[in-house]
Amino acid sequence: MSADSPGAWRLERRLRGRLAALLLAAWTLGTGLALFSVQEETDEVLDSALIETAQVLLSLPDAAFDSGPDGRVPAGFGPHREYLVYQVFDGQGRMRLRSHQAPLQPLAPLPATGLSEQGVWRVAALQVGPRRVLVAEPLAHRREVIWETCLWLLLPLLLVLPLGAVALHRVLRSVFGALRPARQALERREELPLRGMPEELLPLLGAVNEMRRRLQEQVETERAFAAQMAHELRTPLAAARAHAQRLLGETDARQARQRAQVLLRQIDRVTALASRLLQMARVDAGLALRREAVDLRLLARMVLDEFAADQQAARLRLHAGEQDCVVQADLDALGIALRNLVDNALHHGGPAAHVDVFVEPTGLRVCDDGPGMDAQSLQQLNAGLAPARGRSGLGLPLVRKIAQQSGARLSLRSPLQQGAGFEAALRFDP
Repeated sequence: MSADSPGAWRLERRLRGRLAALLLAAWTLGTGLALFSVQEETDEVLDSALIETAQVLLSLPDAAFDSGPDGRVPAGFGPHREYLVYQVFDGQGRMRLRSHQAPLQPLAPLPATGLSEQGVWRVAALQVGPRRVLVAEPLAHRREVIWETCLWLLLPLLLVLPLGAVALHRVLRSVFGALRPARQALERREELPLRGMPEELLPLLGAVNEMRRRLQEQVETERAFAAQMAHELRTPLAAARAHAQRLLGETDARQARQRAQVLLRQIDRVTALASRLLQMARVDAGLALRREAVDLRLLARMVLDEFAADQQAARLRLHAGEQDCVVQADLDALGIALRNLVDNALHHGGPAAHVDVFVEPTGLRVCDDGPGMDAQSLQQLNAGLAPARGRSGLGLPLVRKIAQQSGARLSLRSPLQQGAGFEAALRFDP
């Protein structure tokens, strides 16, 4: 499956995303626990400060409470931002002293003492003898402390996440880069290297190598069987043809000569069919899986030379050009494919049709100016079905298998011009 296949996913991308999500979750959880701890400690320290302030006010002499009306502080104490406010009451409930921002009403109702929350205030109430002291802190101030702490804990995350993503990308790219030799060996159909690979992947790579060796042994066995069968079939067929030719030469009877000619044609047909079947067996055994540099111009000349002794050779035309046309494939397999395409064009194009073989940098094209095919028949042929008229048999299915194993594509086109002509092209990726 390629990277663009449906359902495909990138392991590196998924690992990077999940590790980043894990880092974010861990940081968020740590921040939450830290805030909970900070809030507990902050409340404890600030409550202690409220009580300490109240105790100090209780220990002051009575002369310190000679303030103005409504308990205002004496002149000379300018206003300032107060995080703590206080109120001091005497035994008659009169306010003897208060801070600048303390309200006129008592911060906590009588006779409450100790720590409590009163509206928007956190209040510490202490009383010794007739003197009562109320010291309070706005709850908003405590929330402000917590939010500022949270902000300073989360702000580094904005810097850590991008840097962490970049670091993860580099680390994962480096780790997965170690697998590149295995991928390249797999693409070249070579044995996968085990040295320098992650220990977790060694069983998988070893299993792939073992499967490759077994497949190669099976392919070689089937190739040897196909070669042996070719030898075993060609010998009796050649002997039968020789006897039919001898019979044709030794008789003058018109009816016997006709039957001998029919026998020769049938033997030739069986020979061609046996050759196709053996070629199919070789391709099924993985003949076209091998890779080597194949010069398409040289291949086309070699294949067309095989038709030189045929009476139809005059109908063949080669267009090779001067540009290098080299692909990575198997020479024998491409020879079988081109031979079948040419034979198909000669046979189905008609006795008067010309067959042109074009050699191009990206593949081969075989065209004829015969009657061609209608759209429905061409669609059936492209779908691997036998069309209702012409161009059926083993030739094109064999070429299609060779194309698949060679990493090429077989494309069929008809008509070419003026409602006639047929083109079969083998195209390789650049």
